[in-house]
Amino acid sequence: MKRSIVLTVLMIIGITSMCFAATSIRIAASIGETHQMNVTLSKVASLGATPVLINDLTGAGMDFGSLTKGSDNVFRSTAYFFVDAPVVSNKTGWTITHTASDFAKDTSNNLNANTNVTFVKVDNTTGGEDPLSGDTYISYARAKTRAPVTQTELSGGRLRIYYSLANGSGDASGVSVITTSKASGTYTGTVTLTLSP
Repeated sequence: MKRSIVLTVLMIIGITSMCFAATSIRIAASIGETHQMNVTLSKVASLGATPVLINDLTGAGMDFGSLTKGSDNVFRSTAYFFVDAPVVSNKTGWTITHTASDFAKDTSNNLNANTNVTFVKVDNTTGGEDPLSGDTYISYARAKTRAPVTQTELSGGRLRIYYSLANGSGDASGVSVITTSKASGTYTGTVTLTLSP
């Protein structure tokens, strides 16, 4: 009996001493900051046509080409463009600001009030589009100073912006067609998207 008591006590002491043995090992990883906007530009030649990627943003860019004058003396283009601006970032609270110069021939002739601009969110999973809050379908003139698009607005998606010339039906508020009262010549401008901070 004494022997089994001693053996039991030794087993308890052995188990107790094993429970208090501990070794700490450090584990570490370092994640770098990533914060970028990957802008692409696509042209659609006409409604229903397959979009074509435009690689030369500063050279070719959004060139509507020579506009066609209809029997109603209105100049139109069947083409439209869209910009995709997905953000890859592990920062929070970022915004995308859209600014633009005049879409102009000179200081007194521009197409700011003849161009539609549409801001939407493209869902990353479904590819579906939803209008953003606030100024969604507006004139180029209004888009020049539109409020920044926030990270919260684009949660689960990316920013897409459409650009089209007025066609006289379904244009944004403040947008009118290009008539023969517009001076002939080439009209140009620059659109800038800025990711902040």
